[in-house]
Amino acid sequence: MAQEIPSCVIVGGGPAGAAAGRLLASWGHRVTLFDKASDPGRALAESIPPSTQKLLHQIGVADAVARAGFLRNNGNTVWWASRDRRLESFADTDSDGGYQVFRPAFDRVLLAAAAEAGVDVRRAVGVRRIDLQQGEEARIEYTDTQPQIVECRYVLDCSGRAGLIARRHRVAEPGFRTCALVGVWRRDQDASDWGLPDASHTAVETFADGWAWSVPTSGSVRHMGVMVGRALDAADSERTLAAAYRQGLAKTSELQRLARGAHLERLWACDASLYWSSAFAGPNHLLVGDAGSFIDPLSSYGVKKALASAWMAAIAVHTALTHPDRAAIAFDFFAAWERNVYATHRRQTQEFARAAAAQHDHPFWRDRATASPDDDLEAAAGDDLPGASLTQDPAVQRAFATVKAAPQLNLVFSASAPIEQRPVVRGNEIVLEPALTGGLRFVANVDLLKLAQMAPHHTQVPDLFEAYCRTCSPVPLPSVVGGLSLLVARGILHERV
Repeated sequence: MAQEIPSCVIVGGGPAGAAAGRLLASWGHRVTLFDKASDPGRALAESIPPSTQKLLHQIGVADAVARAGFLRNNGNTVWWASRDRRLESFADTDSDGGYQVFRPAFDRVLLAAAAEAGVDVRRAVGVRRIDLQQGEEARIEYTDTQPQIVECRYVLDCSGRAGLIARRHRVAEPGFRTCALVGVWRRDQDASDWGLPDASHTAVETFADGWAWSVPTSGSVRHMGVMVGRALDAADSERTLAAAYRQGLAKTSELQRLARGAHLERLWACDASLYWSSAFAGPNHLLVGDAGSFIDPLSSYGVKKALASAWMAAIAVHTALTHPDRAAIAFDFFAAWERNVYATHRRQTQEFARAAAAQHDHPFWRDRATASPDDDLEAAAGDDLPGASLTQDPAVQRAFATVKAAPQLNLVFSASAPIEQRPVVRGNEIVLEPALTGGLRFVANVDLLKLAQMAPHHTQVPDLFEAYCRTCSPVPLPSVVGGLSLLVARGILHERV
């Protein structure tokens, strides 16, 4: 007999699952989370950048993470396509800083926070089958002490690369096939023996046919990964893995030096190839975090992406549960968000690859530098007009010159400017608000619709800028002028006759 129907079942107890569960439970929903035991011998160290702090606070786990005693992350030391060292310091970017974490320890903190919020966390549970065809409910078959069944209104696939639902929709990126060979190194001496400018730094270095990274979990322990294009996994012999790992590490200069004087405690291989999903959402499910897409680890944004995905998934499910008439809109919004996030990261990865390919003439880098994105992904990445376009678009440049040269503003909001309802996030739900047709609403953090409505009431740019910042979130003056120029260039604002 099926159990009582919860609001949501979450499959996977990593950062995405724990964060989504905590948010939904804190908003009053009944949530069950199935966490399958993972192999700690294949667990990674990961960098969490300072920009993740905002998400940690939104999810309600910032204090718990701060109390956990993780190593603070002060920045990066990088040798990317160059023998010259580049230092990236976080000291001036965020007073809260970032962290270097051992994932099992980090995941335990987030799961404990989820349970504290009221999530029914089921540990060491294996999900055998997820049936999405049972009317409006999803049906999950799992094994605890014995085979059981639970039904729910919505299920979140947060199972990572396993993708219990997501693998049905997975799209591999052939040009970005990557295998991670990961070793854990320990020094008995003081941490200063690692020889980096800051012992907390993540270290990154490219070589002819791959790249390597090193993340510390303490003063004496560092995880060092070698990223290569060939396929190696747990089925390969330990000798084969060790040979490939040391061969790759030997191609580096600086990271090879980090390993000197340290001893290798354990070694394993895992797939780190990029992928995305042809569908991130269905009527009763969402693909969250790494289940839906996997970005290149070189960004160090893996955990941040998972937490952001969880936040958006929780908002979408909360909207669907409290306003069923907006369920389809909320899930479509989540899917578009996820597609855009992956497409944006893919573009950034390709830029890194192009820089490396200019220095390392090898197929590993050339393939990544020239791989063509799927048309849907390219469209997704182009949905958001970036702030840089404000200075690159000739029409906007001309409008900017006109606005700058005019002794005063004399603008009117075009009566023909079409308005449509578009979904936006407000608090913990997705609502419909007016926007300019085509979804043109925010550029460089400027609310274009509100700026267009306010501009006709002001004759001086400084007065308009001051009024906008009083009404909306403050932004720099160039952003407001750029937004104003874009509105003029698009004909949404024009000279009063």
